[in-house]
Amino acid sequence: MLKIINQTDSKILIASKIPFRDRLSNSIFLLLFGLPNFLVPMFFAFDYVSKTGVVKIECDRVEPQQVDCQISKSNFFDLAKSKPLDYKFVQLSEYEDVDTNFTVNEKPVFRTRFLLTTKFGKKEVFEDINKLTASYISYSLNSFLDSNQKSLSYNYDERFNYPVLKLSFPTMVIFLLVGSPFIWFGLLVLISYEEVFLDKPNSLLKHTKRTLLGTKKINRYLFNEVAKVDVLYTTDSYSNVSFTPRITINSKLQFKLDTIGDRQAAIKVANDLNRFMGLPEEEDPVVKQ
Repeated sequence: MLKIINQTDSKILIASKIPFRDRLSNSIFLLLFGLPNFLVPMFFAFDYVSKTGVVKIECDRVEPQQVDCQISKSNFFDLAKSKPLDYKFVQLSEYEDVDTNFTVNEKPVFRTRFLLTTKFGKKEVFEDINKLTASYISYSLNSFLDSNQKSLSYNYDERFNYPVLKLSFPTMVIFLLVGSPFIWFGLLVLISYEEVFLDKPNSLLKHTKRTLLGTKKINRYLFNEVAKVDVLYTTDSYSNVSFTPRITINSKLQFKLDTIGDRQAAIKVANDLNRFMGLPEEEDPVVKQ
């Protein structure tokens, strides 16, 4: 609501004056609810993107019993490339789940690692890889190892892994839709400011409103563009009566001042403003909302 902050014979300043402590506490309440709903999907989205890319496998059968491979995997949707790793005497590929010692809804969380068995023992190629990716590349590589093919060139693009996106994307969207409005209003409550400045020498009403991004929106109206100043009359469910002085520019633009419990005091505020702007005074400018 707007209050008359300062008044002289030539100028009146009407502004929203909510104590900073109240604005801060309201903002913190909204942000505490909104941020987790916003940051959780952001964390999982970043985690997904950081591990997602293209797996490339190049293998050659040097001798009947010797297969040498080069394996690489990009990250961040194939934007971050990595050098291929060399493995000699590859005999088998496999993947396994490893307990992370974390739980979600009392269920253990696992990560998947991808390994190669070579003449020199087991080698961990990827310590944390999507399980579906691991199953595809393991199947393709083992099929080659069991065949008589001379070479293998295999790429697996996991960027648009439909089963993973189908499960994760709707959940992230729901979290974002829930959290974003609370963050928006939390920031808006903290920095919001509005004022109406009445300048009698210039017959000017200046309306200033600070936006969420810190910019100011300023509109100017001449006093003769003001339609009226009246008082809104309302009654709540407990039969409590309240009166709200209102400056009306047009049907869509109205400035409501702080609610007053006394009818005559509200009428005086309205007529003082009418008199200041040279508008007709009314004996009883009260209208029902």
